[in-house]
Amino acid sequence: MKEIKLKEIRDQCIALQKAMDASRKSKVDDVWLHSSFKTFMRKYNEILAKAQEVINIRAPVDVYNLEKVPSAFDTVTIEQRIYFDEVYTNLLILKAFVETTGGLDEVEADNILNFLKANLRKAIYDTPQNEKTIQNGIESLLIGKGKQKGIDYDRETGRVKVAGKESIPDFVFKNQSMVLEVKICNRSGKLAEIIDEMNADIVAYSSGYEFIYFLIYDLGYIRDEDEIIKGLEISDNIKCFIVKH
Repeated sequence: MKEIKLKEIRDQCIALQKAMDASRKSKVDDVWLHSSFKTFMRKYNEILAKAQEVINIRAPVDVYNLEKVPSAFDTVTIEQRIYFDEVYTNLLILKAFVETTGGLDEVEADNILNFLKANLRKAIYDTPQNEKTIQNGIESLLIGKGKQKGIDYDRETGRVKVAGKESIPDFVFKNQSMVLEVKICNRSGKLAEIIDEMNADIVAYSSGYEFIYFLIYDLGYIRDEDEIIKGLEISDNIKCFIVKH
């Protein structure tokens, strides 16, 4: 029950954030661009109050006394911008606190992982020759589950640069701060190469994402799955699963 309420609160934070983003980008040359700051302030207060009923908010966020906040007619544009940005910052902090404290990121990341593990094999009809075929199968499953590209996930975006080398994850789930890397084991000796790639991926993506998940699609060359998985899962935030063709 608590998890459901926290998810609702997190979703409300996301909705308000999107509304503020849309408002800010609507008319960039409009001097009254931030004039609805008090409306957003009121909505933020409502979400914060709901969150306080579920968990102890220890994050450094503000509560606004709306009676003491002037209206848009009693403020100049720079004041409106300051109020707007303050609310936006508080909203992001609250959202991050709810996600972290409630463990929502990890729960939802695991849900995605388990869904793919249970259904991917059924989405691959012919013997795949490359990783792109597996990636296409994953994307088909995500779309079938109602996920929207650019909102719920992205594919081959979010590049990370480490030690002069750029890495681009196969899938990014921003709401869960998670990347998913896809590998295919399609010949003898390929597994050793995959493990080297995965270790490099862990180093690269750890700086930008909380969860790093790997999917290995095996065409019959992996014998000891448990040993490989245990060797790679060096923390709770790094997980690997193998799908057999």
